[in-house]
Amino acid sequence: MPYSNPQLGQYLTVRFSPDRWLFSLVFGLLTLLSASAQRTQSYSEPDYHYRNGQELFEKHNYAAARYEFRQYLEPRRGDGTRTLLNTSDQNAVEAEYYIALTSLYIDEPGAEVLVDRFVKNHSQHPKASQLYGDLGTYYYTRQDYSKAINFLEKAVAQGGANATFKYQLALSYYNTQDLQRALPLLNDVKRDANSPDAPAASYYAGIINFRNKNFNEAVTDFRRIESNPTYKDQVPNWIAQALYRQRRFDDLLAYTEPLLRRTGGAGLSEVALFTAEVYYQQNQFAKAIPYYKQYINAAGAKAPGAVKFRYGQSLFRTGAYPEAITQLKTLAGGKDTTAQYAAYTLGVSYLQTQNPAYALNAFDQAGRLAFNRDIQEEARFNHAKLLLDQNNGADAVKELTAFLKQYPNSKFENEANELVGEAYFASNNYPAAIAYIEGLKRRTPKINATYQRLTYNQGVSDFNAERYPQAVANLDKSLKFPVDPELQQGAQFWKAEAYSAGKQYDTAIPLYASIAKSTGSYGGKSLYGLGYAYYNKKDYARAQTYFRDFVGRGTGAGDPAQVQDATIRLADSYFATKQYENAMRYYDQAISQNAPDKDYASYQKAVILSYVGRDAEAKAQFDQVQRQYPNSRFVDEALFQTANVDFEKGAYQVAIRGFSKLIDGKPNSTLVPAALLKRAIAYGNIQQYDPAVADYKRILADYGDSDQAQSALLGIQNTLNDAGRPEEFSQVLGQYKKSNPASTDVEKVQFENAKDIYANQKYQQAIQSLLAFMQEYPASPNTNEARYYLAESYRQTDDVANALRYYNLIIADNKSDFLIRAATRAADLEIKQKNYPRAIRNYQVILAKANGKADQVTAQLGMMDTYFVIPKLDSAAAIAREVLVAGNVVPGAQNRAQLMLGKVALNKGDYKTAQADFEKTIALAKDINGAEAQYYLGDLLYRQKKYKESVASLLKFNEQFSEFEYWKGKAFILVADNNVAQDEMAQAKAVLNSIIENSSDEAIIAEAKQKLASLESKN
Repeated sequence: MPYSNPQLGQYLTVRFSPDRWLFSLVFGLLTLLSASAQRTQSYSEPDYHYRNGQELFEKHNYAAARYEFRQYLEPRRGDGTRTLLNTSDQNAVEAEYYIALTSLYIDEPGAEVLVDRFVKNHSQHPKASQLYGDLGTYYYTRQDYSKAINFLEKAVAQGGANATFKYQLALSYYNTQDLQRALPLLNDVKRDANSPDAPAASYYAGIINFRNKNFNEAVTDFRRIESNPTYKDQVPNWIAQALYRQRRFDDLLAYTEPLLRRTGGAGLSEVALFTAEVYYQQNQFAKAIPYYKQYINAAGAKAPGAVKFRYGQSLFRTGAYPEAITQLKTLAGGKDTTAQYAAYTLGVSYLQTQNPAYALNAFDQAGRLAFNRDIQEEARFNHAKLLLDQNNGADAVKELTAFLKQYPNSKFENEANELVGEAYFASNNYPAAIAYIEGLKRRTPKINATYQRLTYNQGVSDFNAERYPQAVANLDKSLKFPVDPELQQGAQFWKAEAYSAGKQYDTAIPLYASIAKSTGSYGGKSLYGLGYAYYNKKDYARAQTYFRDFVGRGTGAGDPAQVQDATIRLADSYFATKQYENAMRYYDQAISQNAPDKDYASYQKAVILSYVGRDAEAKAQFDQVQRQYPNSRFVDEALFQTANVDFEKGAYQVAIRGFSKLIDGKPNSTLVPAALLKRAIAYGNIQQYDPAVADYKRILADYGDSDQAQSALLGIQNTLNDAGRPEEFSQVLGQYKKSNPASTDVEKVQFENAKDIYANQKYQQAIQSLLAFMQEYPASPNTNEARYYLAESYRQTDDVANALRYYNLIIADNKSDFLIRAATRAADLEIKQKNYPRAIRNYQVILAKANGKADQVTAQLGMMDTYFVIPKLDSAAAIAREVLVAGNVVPGAQNRAQLMLGKVALNKGDYKTAQADFEKTIALAKDINGAEAQYYLGDLLYRQKKYKESVASLLKFNEQFSEFEYWKGKAFILVADNNVAQDEMAQAKAVLNSIIENSSDEAIIAEAKQKLASLESKN
């Protein structure tokens, strides 16, 4: 830099070291010894010692020289060294001069006394001033400037004409910061063309003039030596800086640009900098850029942040946004004014390069710094707008409301107020948005349109959450502002759906009817709704009309699954009104469409055939159900009905074989008690009393709480009478009473009381009450129900071992109505205990015993998730495909299954398949499964190092899944990971800070803090 001082040593007299003196002394003594043999003859020569002393002095043998000069002087002193010499004896005077000087050079104690004595005794002698000068030079070379000044001043004062002494005195003043005394001496020396120190004097005079702000004089001084080899690399920087300080910009450019072109800029980085700064101040940014680049390439990391900022600004102003970003992003993470300006400009640059995510973080950084309130205000407003542009409505609401509070008189106030409503809408926080609009004193048509959509969306959300009265209330609000006809129809439809879901069919029917004839999508959906409303009212004739119209419209009326379902319901309606041919026609249609419930349709068709007496066809159809759908819940029914056809015809032997097939082949079927009863009757009808009695006893023993138990009791009584063994009935009756006590009133009251305690969530008391009941009534038909509530109470009190004990007792009994529920709960607990094989066994129990598809699919979902955790990925995928085929009988089941296929593919490294499955999941519904799929889409791109694509995918969270706080947090933590992978540390930190400040999920906040701390520790 121009302000630094060059090393003085290159311009000053060599100073002598003690080691060098020691060498001179030894060499001198050796010389004396070698010459001692000749000295006897030489003593007769009076000037021998003088000449010898001069030779030794010139050879820098100062100790030996001093000895010779003393030898020379001794004969000339009358009484030793105190005797004054004759000043006319020039050699004697000079010998004394050399004695003083050599004493000084060899650091002889008292050397300065000798010097002072010499000057005092020979004040008029030329050597007097010379000696002061030499002594000053001595201290000057040792950088003892204070002592040097003392002697050099005397040398110059005594008229020492030696310009070197002036220069040394000037530099001594300079180095002791006495610039006022240094400058006149330097001016004298610099004008002396014969002085070898003139260039250096001009250089230092220039520095002093520069420091004194005498820039013109400084430029003159520097110009004087600009071609000097020693100073040619430094002078241009001083001249450029002096011209810049004077704001002589035209002169500066006239000087620097030819110089930079001529020399290629080597070593002239600061000249390039001042040239760039001039162009920057003149707003000639394109001309400034190459000079900034030259300076920064030379300075590297040492370049000041402000210079880097102006370079980045110049790039920004010329539209070179990527290059501007490269320069500015290293500055934006700081905590000073430059960082604030850099972050703001960086934000705008990112917008210009279509990178709103990074722009968001840059504006956030600029808004956190308060050095310039105008920049801070604008940055915060832009940050809020970007949040809204990226559909991050929730955070935009916080930002905008905080902005209006902090800047109540902002120039952006009106625009911010307008954006608040949009932000509420985008945030999916419909209640807050509705309340905000309802609180406005004035509502424009645009706001009413927003209100219509907000209340509509909230109504649909309430419906999906089964809050039907709230749904109706919000949909009514939407209908008051019919700005959008499509939304108006939608509100009418969902209002009808809400009433229908609440079983208020008479209220729902006219609402459906009001839009059923419309050509829009809601017209077809309303036909479907009308069909179900009448179907649920058991008005099957009217239900037929609407289901038929809906099916007739095909997929144009609704999605294929609804059309298939309506086809089966139409068949059911015909079946209920005994229009069997029509019923079979539509069951066949459902089968041909490969409807999810095609097993049910096949079974129903067989039932109709049996009803109309086409027994052979019925049996064949029942047989087909068993073969074609071996895992269907209707296989047991088909077995039972096949046997029942023969039973009704009186073919008892064939019927017995059929019922035996069900009883023996499906021992866990809920139809076993009915099959046993039918088989017992068939045995009785062919007078095989013993097997008949055995079946009746089995019903009473194993299924005492079933609907068939009373019939079995009557049946065994009649059979024993027919067999002539009536006396055995007393024993059977006694055993039945023991297992089913006749006086059940006290038992019933006690059990209901225990259930009431459980219902009131007093689980500890419920445990005591239920245990007491089971102990008192060990054979009660309510035992399994009591076990279930007891297990539930243990589960609620976190006693997992006992909960599982009683769930497993129900499962082991394998006959209770609570079997499915117990197995489901047990599976959940086993998963939490990481007992995955036991959980799988419980799900298998559910699948084997479930009569409804909903229970089956729920079990499949649980089994699917468990296999994924184990992990048995192929098994998880296989079940997921079964769920997809079954249809959406459980809300969200298909989404969950589709998501699972994607996760399996991702875990196998099959990114292409995983991406396709995740995209299908997102398309199915914007639910939590879609949110998870969106996260994994970003994750698989991150794993493939497609960082920009990953960020773009993850940023869709704000638009589609912002209400799912956990997955949104995970997504933005992954955004930060992507930033780190791209060496965008400032962006990563900004993202993590935003998560910490805005997330409501404690786990996500903790993870973000941990990652931020890790990043900070690396800096």
